[in-house]
Amino acid sequence: MNTNDTVLIYAINRTNAWWKHVGNHLGFERHVVVSDIRGAGDRDVVDDFNAEYARQIRLADIRTIAFSEEEVQDIIARCRLLRWLPAKQARCMIAAMEYAFTKVLDEVNPCIVLSFPIDRYVSDVLERLSKRRGLRYVELTASLISGMCMLMYRGQLLQTAPTPLPEVLDHHVKTIADPSFTPSYVQTATRYTRRRWLKTFGYFRVRGWGFKLISWIKRDPRSLHYLDAQSFLGHKPRLADLQTLDLIDWNWRESLDHFPRERRIFFGLQLFPEASIDYWITNIGMIDYENLMVAAARAFVEAGFLVLVKDHPSQFGFRQRELIKRLKSLPNVIFLPYEVSGNEAVDLVGANFTLTGTLGLQSALLGRVSVVSPTYYVTTGDFLTFDTPEQIAALPKRVSEWQATNSLQDRQRRILSHLLQGSFEGDFFSFRGFDPQHPAETARTLAKNLGQQLRILLNEMPHADLRTWANPS
Repeated sequence: MNTNDTVLIYAINRTNAWWKHVGNHLGFERHVVVSDIRGAGDRDVVDDFNAEYARQIRLADIRTIAFSEEEVQDIIARCRLLRWLPAKQARCMIAAMEYAFTKVLDEVNPCIVLSFPIDRYVSDVLERLSKRRGLRYVELTASLISGMCMLMYRGQLLQTAPTPLPEVLDHHVKTIADPSFTPSYVQTATRYTRRRWLKTFGYFRVRGWGFKLISWIKRDPRSLHYLDAQSFLGHKPRLADLQTLDLIDWNWRESLDHFPRERRIFFGLQLFPEASIDYWITNIGMIDYENLMVAAARAFVEAGFLVLVKDHPSQFGFRQRELIKRLKSLPNVIFLPYEVSGNEAVDLVGANFTLTGTLGLQSALLGRVSVVSPTYYVTTGDFLTFDTPEQIAALPKRVSEWQATNSLQDRQRRILSHLLQGSFEGDFFSFRGFDPQHPAETARTLAKNLGQQLRILLNEMPHADLRTWANPS
């Protein structure tokens, strides 16, 4: 057992000062903030990574310290950046990052590793190396419950709190099960105009050029942070994707009259490439998001459903038009305006289809049939789950036959109880605009409560397999 009372924190760009402040108030003897950005944190991995990359690229094939070929292929398949790079470059980047983080783990010798959920290979490499050493690798993120945070492991919820008191549960059920509820991390009150689309597109195209220049200046041309901004990546939008706005069905409400509510299903598109939680979906076949969504839509329209498609608000200016065109080529598929809220759409349908998106949770709380992949908020009997692309064809029949196991009130209480057992008080978004000279008190409160959660993982569940313990229902 590791007796070194040290927390290793992997910080993404522009969160180093916040993580240092959090680390100072965790209640551990020591913390070390590591970064893959040159000069950031207590220690960066840039020189070790680049030196090892230069060595690996000269070899006929990579030589890893611990990773098997299967693991290397799995990391490439999951990472939105590596998938678009030449195979040799992607493999060398994995081997180089494995080497760099192995050095960090050897030097720091932490008892636990902490980060945000990040859909990139760097954290994937660190998680796999940590697991090999028997170290907890946990991810801090915002809870659906306002003012609270969650700890996760590979996209699944870690529950450290007792069953909530009835009055606490009733309060949160009343708030979150309200049809007008919107999570704090979802942007609202935005005008979705062509001008805004072009402004977004132009900003990120120029940003990519700027990051390319910075990567040269900092002698770090293969930095994930800088490479991920480049427009050559296959998932990046092109100017022609402005056509997405021409595909909107402005008279969409007229289609509703031809289908009863139980024959309408809502497809709320998620962030693409995959969001941070989707990264860890067990079956990598589920990462083929666009083909999966088209296959699901086809299955439902062939079964006589009306499919209402709505893009994620944060995808405005980023969504490629091909997915929307493929969906709209199917009969009885309509593309909702960006201004329509997810809650409004859910209120008009009998079922919702997503992978891990929050709308899957909200749909279940509102009494709809909620089709989801296995994710952190799923409770037994309250969701219709699927975990392979091959199961899609049978989903329309399962939706038509699905029956809730209990009353809606029981369902709401069970789901929220599950979520509350994995939530704790803390302002996750205190990292935004953080000023180390005038730190917000909410950041200190978060750190104190986070430290208590980490102690529970280390002391009360010292030998538990996090994959088994996470989301036990």
